[in-house]
Amino acid sequence: MSLDEEGICQTAFELIFAFDEVISLGHKENVTVAQVKQYCEMESHEEKLHKLVLQNKIDETKRRMKEEASKIDQMKVSIYYSSTNNTCRFMSCIQHY
Repeated sequence: MSLDEEGICQTAFELIFAFDEVISLGHKENVTVAQVKQYCEMESHEEKLHKLVLQNKIDETKRRMKEEASKIDQMKVSIYYSSTNNTCRFMSCIQHY
């Protein structure tokens, strides 16, 4: 994190949350830039939980996508075989005439 305007803009939310951590129950605490940086780098329990839930949702979605793709492939194969069987039956009927 750089201390110029661009660096501050890029990490605005992290800075806001860090300042929120610094101010507790309306009482200001004296902190250094290094402490604010440390607060920004720390991961909270809620953040870890949120990331875990999000990753589980992503994994579940991928699993469902694979299942649906497999079902679609099975349907295509089934349709192909049923259409080729009907074509073969139709062709055999034509040959008998």
